[in-house]
Amino acid sequence: MRKGENKPEGIVGTSELAAIVGKTKQWIGQLTRDGVLTQVARGKYNLAESVQAYIRHITGTSTEGKISYNDEKAQHEQIKKEIAMLELEEKRNNLHTTGDVLDAWGELVVNFRERLQGLPPRMATELSHMTEEKQIRLLMEAKINDALTELAKYDPLAERE
Repeated sequence: MRKGENKPEGIVGTSELAAIVGKTKQWIGQLTRDGVLTQVARGKYNLAESVQAYIRHITGTSTEGKISYNDEKAQHEQIKKEIAMLELEEKRNNLHTTGDVLDAWGELVVNFRERLQGLPPRMATELSHMTEEKQIRLLMEAKINDALTELAKYDPLAERE
């Protein structure tokens, strides 16, 4: 159809449809790409069908399994709310990042390893004087229990604050 030719009744161009719904031509193009609006010819829309489809889109009535604008906006708001809650819990020290947890566990393992590696030098002199198996076992159990008690008391938050 060229300028000056009559359009069929109820058929409008992209600019006219954009003016009717109060949006830009680019917005109409995006809605067309998203499948919300359907063209009857290149750059031409059935006015009644397009307005109804646009109203369904903005009011949240989804069609053919497509997510409506309101549903998508509600989902976006829900995600923002969840992110805000997680950030609040992190600030309250009720939630820790994976990096913080990995750092704390790393410190715990290093400290425990150092404690265990320190046992032989500390026990060597005491063990050199012992000849009874029961005495040796009791000393080793006591030292290992000391190391385990220290491990149980480990509080990574106390060291970081």
